[in-house]
Amino acid sequence: MLDKRAFEKFYHQHLDKVYRFVFFRCSGNKEQAEDLVSEIFMKALENFETYDATRSTSAWIMTITRNHLINHWRDTKRTNPLPEDQDDSEENNQNSDAFWFNSAMKAWRKTSDQAETYELLAKLEPSEGEFVTLHYLIGYSYAEIAKQKQMSEGAVKVAAHRAIKKLRRNM
Repeated sequence: MLDKRAFEKFYHQHLDKVYRFVFFRCSGNKEQAEDLVSEIFMKALENFETYDATRSTSAWIMTITRNHLINHWRDTKRTNPLPEDQDDSEENNQNSDAFWFNSAMKAWRKTSDQAETYELLAKLEPSEGEFVTLHYLIGYSYAEIAKQKQMSEGAVKVAAHRAIKKLRRNM
């Protein structure tokens, strides 16, 4: 039988970290991140009987999150949507070159800092990038990452330090 209070507590405890992880992986697309997070927690709700809080507080939901994102990117083409016309004025006409130029410039400004971060993380091995993302971008403690990865806390600290050192060399 599902303990609704236990799931509600679990949900509130993990929502922020799951959202930040997904938001970062969606290149800052808020709507897409919200949709994916709701799907992730629906999967968690469906399988909450298998959750064992004594093993780890966050590894279970982060495994669901990673697997859901892998399936999502595999099943969908990753394309940027076309900008939507805000009104019918001549200035915002989608056929005008100015409209497309302004839309492109807004998108570029929004993602320029993110693009640099993604470019640097792409130079790391996937596991190194995950340590950096989990600790420095999402805010998990070394102890939480160690539980997720089934590693010692010291090994996680060393791996994160080496990844940051590698990032500095690539800058």
